[in-house]
Amino acid sequence: MKLKYNFVINEVAGSTVAVAVGEDAAKFKGFLKMNSTGAEIFKMLKNEISKEALVENLSEIYPEQEKEILVKSVESFVSELLEAEVLE
Repeated sequence: MKLKYNFVINEVAGSTVAVAVGEDAAKFKGFLKMNSTGAEIFKMLKNEISKEALVENLSEIYPEQEKEILVKSVESFVSELLEAEVLE
């Protein structure tokens, strides 16, 4: 899976947000707000990647975090992105 649209991630008023840019701004109106873990996942989704690879990459970024928690974080965030229709 990967992102359907080209997004940039920025800090706005203390929150991390992703906004579609270029021609994709007309296709996806609005923005996505996320925490730091969500931002890491979002960056990885710019290229084709599996849920398992997302978890493994997060394990390297957050080695102190239990794998089960990372799996739940990935599942939850990916579900929200699917609902927002931004994943292929």
